[in-house]
Amino acid sequence: MPRGLFSKIKEKTDTMSIYLPYNSVYYEKLADFYRLAKFGSLIVLAVFVILTSIICHDDLRAENFRYLFKYIDIDPSSSSGNYKDIYYSAGSTSYFNFYKGDLVLVGDGKLKLYNISGKNILSADIDTENSLCDADGKYLITYEPGENTVSVFNSFFKLYSITYDYPVVSASAGTDGSFAVITRDKDYRSTVYVYNDSFKIVYSVRSNEKYAADAAVSPNGKYAAVLSYDSNGGVYYRELSVRSISKDEEKLLVKTEGKLPLEVGFFDDSSLFALYSDGISFYDKKFKENISVSFDSQIQFYRVFDDCIAVMTGETKAGAVLHIYDSDGKEKFTESFPFSTIDVNIVDDKIYLLGANAVYSVNDGYVSFAEFEGSPKKMFVFDDGNVMICFSDRTKLIKTSDFKIKK
Repeated sequence: MPRGLFSKIKEKTDTMSIYLPYNSVYYEKLADFYRLAKFGSLIVLAVFVILTSIICHDDLRAENFRYLFKYIDIDPSSSSGNYKDIYYSAGSTSYFNFYKGDLVLVGDGKLKLYNISGKNILSADIDTENSLCDADGKYLITYEPGENTVSVFNSFFKLYSITYDYPVVSASAGTDGSFAVITRDKDYRSTVYVYNDSFKIVYSVRSNEKYAADAAVSPNGKYAAVLSYDSNGGVYYRELSVRSISKDEEKLLVKTEGKLPLEVGFFDDSSLFALYSDGISFYDKKFKENISVSFDSQIQFYRVFDDCIAVMTGETKAGAVLHIYDSDGKEKFTESFPFSTIDVNIVDDKIYLLGANAVYSVNDGYVSFAEFEGSPKKMFVFDDGNVMICFSDRTKLIKTSDFKIKK
């Protein structure tokens, strides 16, 4: 602040003290103080904006501001008034998922997102008819096994697209925006590419000995896990490896024999699991094995959550046994159900099972249910206990008040 300004204020104050009453002088001084504070605040604000622009310029993107105002006209605190009466046209091979609070529908060469009020906020063309999507990370990844293209989306538009020379086996999204893609190249039978959140290759794993079945990136983006296999006479020679991306250092290498490998993944606490057709192995965040579990019957389906995994085993879906394991491998629930289970979800230790004409809630040994009409395809459960059922043409919201205790 220029020195002359303080001199003028002092001169003004001295003059006021002679000709004005005490109260008037006090308020004049107070006004001068706040006038100075105003200019000081403007200077601090200007410095803050400049420093923010310099330090965080990579994150100051248009889509970030769009996310900021995404729910400005909607109350997202409860699903009771939302997620109902969403209409669409889904084919027999359409794929449902959930991404940052929006319903994802992939199929017939289209990717569509519907927000909590049912509005179609994104409709994009994709290059394949029967695509899958992984929406567990910063980005939404779409691909079709056997085709050559992987596309990356956010809630508003396509961000990036990669076309390979050879078919894609799978793609998985990482929490921090990184993602892994399994394909092959000219000289290797399998190749795993790991990309960062700027869509640049930061790591690759190539093999001429084994086929990669699945790959995943740790939540902090530091490690890449690859589950691969080779076969001879019906026996699979399996290999689980974890490597440091920045140091290219091997953290874990496990070789086993058994049935076909299915999936490898990280829980939110960075612990690891490897799922096979005949069992599952759990590893802690330092990649030391906690426990391995074998299955006597075939896996009907499985679902992975933030801190646990659910595996349904049996000869058929009707009467199959549901196993739920914590991230450390401890079995927290096991039980069979007489009805055919289509989907499973877990929220706050409550287990939700989707049947052909009802959804069931299991909590502390009590089973409640809510019936519906139609042929369900997928189920999503919200934090408040409300359940959204996806059909071929619409959604239906089942509220917690709709459930009745099963006697």
